[in-house]
Amino acid sequence: MMENDTDNSKLEDISASSEAEPKETQPMEELQKELENAKEEAKKNYDLYMRALAEAENTRKRAQRERDEYIKYANLPIIKKILPVMDDFQRAMQASQTSQDYEALHKGMEIIIGHLDQILQAEGVEAIECLGKPFDPQLHQPLMVESSEEYEENMVIEELQKGYKMKGRVIRPSLVKVSG
Repeated sequence: MMENDTDNSKLEDISASSEAEPKETQPMEELQKELENAKEEAKKNYDLYMRALAEAENTRKRAQRERDEYIKYANLPIIKKILPVMDDFQRAMQASQTSQDYEALHKGMEIIIGHLDQILQAEGVEAIECLGKPFDPQLHQPLMVESSEEYEENMVIEELQKGYKMKGRVIRPSLVKVSG
């Protein structure tokens, strides 16, 4: 009878193993499906990432083009204001060729300079007043030092070239003669 029990246990083992195989293949198939789904999702996410990366690069390039375009034409409003002054100078030159009236030419130049001065003031540009004031290295560039009994030491006694500030910032210092 023992042999019969041993044969039965062998049969049970074989039947158990044959039942176990489908159970093992079933989770394997599920894992394969999950793996395929994960691969597809990873591929979609990678594609979305690459698209987002390309979009960000395009946005950066577009912003750079717009910034370059802005810088390129930033002076356009001031140029448009200066062109009529240029026209006035050209008319004055033409008038001076046909007429030798230097007084009229001088008066015309004063008007043109006044017009240009108005444009500069509208843009926040102002002349640096320096004559008779103490020398300031932030505002003045000394070209000469001259002894003077009329002025104290380190006073601006002559302006050789006008200096300018724009909105409080020196854009060109005055070239001056200083008392020594």
